[in-house]
Amino acid sequence: MASLKKLSGKSEQETPTFRAYRKPDFNKWRRDDLYHLAQQQGIEDRANMSNEELAHALSRVQSGAP
Repeated sequence: MASLKKLSGKSEQETPTFRAYRKPDFNKWRRDDLYHLAQQQGIEDRANMSNEELAHALSRVQSGAP
């Protein structure tokens, strides 16, 4: 029996289960959202950071970098 995926022409790689994990694009976030997430992540000196610095710090935390 043919599966619905094969009949619809979609491969398994196109289904939500097999989608590659994508990191959020913090560069497009508002500053207050970046600040709030940085606060939750425990990023120090976040009040003095620019949007770009907050985005970079959050990206580092998400990737597990020190």
